Amino acid sequence: MPQDVGFFLPFPTRTNPEADRARGHHLAWVRAHGLVRGEDALRRYGRWRLTDLAAYTYPAATGAALDLVTDAVCLGFPLDDQFDGELGRQPERAAALCAALASIPYQPPDAPPPLDVPLAHAYHDVWRRSAHGMSPAWRERAAANLTRFFRSYVREAANRRHGVRLTEEAYLALRRQAVGTAPCFDLIERAGRFEVPPPAYASREVQTLTRCAGDVVFLCNDVHSVEREEAQGDPHNLVLIRQRDTGCGRSEATRQVERLVRQRVELFLDVSRRLPRLAAGRWRLAAAGREALERYVDGLRAWMVGNQRWGVTTARYGPGAGGAEGPVVGDLTVPARAG
Repeated sequence: MPQDVGFFLPFPTRTNPEADRARGHHLAWVRAHGLVRGEDALRRYGRWRLTDLAAYTYPAATGAALDLVTDAVCLGFPLDDQFDGELGRQPERAAALCAALASIPYQPPDAPPPLDVPLAHAYHDVWRRSAHGMSPAWRERAAANLTRFFRSYVREAANRRHGVRLTEEAYLALRRQAVGTAPCFDLIERAGRFEVPPPAYASREVQTLTRCAGDVVFLCNDVHSVEREEAQGDPHNLVLIRQRDTGCGRSEATRQVERLVRQRVELFLDVSRRLPRLAAGRWRLAAAGREALERYVDGLRAWMVGNQRWGVTTARYGPGAGGAEGPVVGDLTVPARAG
């Protein structure tokens, strides 16, 4: 990634004190599910420091809750890597896999995964643990967010196959689903065993905060991963789109994305200052509801700054990240004739 990047993220950085224990759990979980095959691949997977991302973004999670969010967040990367090759340009096969994964939250709890492949078994396990103890409303919302996340892979595969030149508006709409922050933000509540009261969660203000935080995550990621996407011929990156549409160089396109991050953060700060008045007034939240709201917003802050902290240290976006070493995962997807 470019080295002279400085994002405006005026939030405290924290690290979960159980990070080392959660790392050991996760690597054992990955090995048990066959998500990474071979010791060399496992070492390379470890160099991505994915568990650090979870430790930075869920700094207060403990025990089994931290293990869950670590597995859930890290699982998105082996999934994403499945689409770096042929599958990422075969929307029919992508649709078969993603439809199977999206069906998992809607199956009876004791039903087996719809596909007998490692990714399906891993997502089945993560969903079972995520849903435990949460309300029907939370489970419905989290299932819908997962569905939109999986569906975005099909749309991206179709774009690659047909050489679609995305407008910036179309890209932003798709990227908000494809980045996967909505399921990760749902896990803020699950990790803390609380739920934001519906009048607050559904409000324009909280939805604005959620959208701003998600935008900050993917805008920072686009800067981190621009060389990786460029090397793979992948058009889904705002830095590359700005270069193409404006004719500017890489440095200027990167500065433009930096300015977008600042705009989202400033809006986040402005809206978050209104929450105490709204909680006591329009939403009429009791003390427990106000605490849940603050914990959720604090989780969004942790995600914005924690994602950036991880992005500048992970080997996933470092030299050779364009794919020269090949993926760390095996063929975990559906057969070519499936569907």
